[in-house]
Amino acid sequence: PLPAFQKQLGPYDFWAIEYAYKPMPPGSTPAQEEAELQRMAARSAEPQLAYGTDEDNSLGIDPESLTFDLGDDPIGYARQRLAIARELIQRQSTREIRAGDDYSVLRRSVSYAIREMGRSGGVLARQIGGVRTLRDHPGSGRDPLQPVDAATQRAALETLSGQFMAADAVVVPAALQRRLAPDYGERGDALFAGDAGVTTDYAPASVLLDLQRSLLNQLLSDGVAQRILDSEGKAAKADQAFHLSELYERLGRDLWSELDARSGDIAAPRRDLQREHATRLALVLLRPSGQGRADARSLLRGQAQNLLTRIDVAQRRAGLSAEARAHLADVGDQLRQALQARINRPA
Repeated sequence: PLPAFQKQLGPYDFWAIEYAYKPMPPGSTPAQEEAELQRMAARSAEPQLAYGTDEDNSLGIDPESLTFDLGDDPIGYARQRLAIARELIQRQSTREIRAGDDYSVLRRSVSYAIREMGRSGGVLARQIGGVRTLRDHPGSGRDPLQPVDAATQRAALETLSGQFMAADAVVVPAALQRRLAPDYGERGDALFAGDAGVTTDYAPASVLLDLQRSLLNQLLSDGVAQRILDSEGKAAKADQAFHLSELYERLGRDLWSELDARSGDIAAPRRDLQREHATRLALVLLRPSGQGRADARSLLRGQAQNLLTRIDVAQRRAGLSAEARAHLADVGDQLRQALQARINRPA
């Protein structure tokens, strides 16, 4: 296995150096030199010679050109890292702090675990609507633009939605939350330097909401919707394509799973996440982007209508707290107004 950080020249480096600097035999003709260069370039399809640039990473299209992804199975790697992060949080719940030690070690460990979950979520989200961009030399037998296969996208969505959007996705026990005190020396130094980032209180739910908000922004973005819709035409067979409706339906089901229960409350962190989703639906209805696709808007309008029906039914059930009942009424009103509003559709 390769180390996490490369410390010496790799196969691609030697290949590139060979192509650029390999001396040709004395007396070689231009045709012979061209044939030798073609032979070197023809190796481009070899797995160890895969190539991607910083632009590939920053554009967010190619799932194989990104940081924090080690190995040839990104979904398996992300699942493993998520399991490690959850185990780390669980261990802090029973971790004994000895006399003379500091509670801040618990806070740092939980913060690290949540950040690791964020990195894993980014690896998974890149698979949805992803397109491999290969720089093979013509004749390699591989197409240069390859949408991520539907099975891989569904597996990534299954993990992403189940691990980040479901009601029991991330739980930090209340007893552990009460022990997440800061390093007071670090807090004092930060305040003295004008940095308010080190606070006294620490709310894992707020940190997780920022992570979930970021994932929602990507999964519901115009760019992801466009690539999924365009990739349907690139599939060898129609039944092999991943559909945008699958993404929207799965998110709607897991984000609002409490609506399908016959009784029970909706916790505060879940209400915050549900508001984020509802706000994005309303925004698409009220101010559709000029870059948005009509099919995406239609699907999201249909989801908003279905969600409003589910909310109206759920409001009448028993077991809701005053906060949850007000939350459903507020979100329902938001969606109803957005669905009834007159909008200027982009040309």
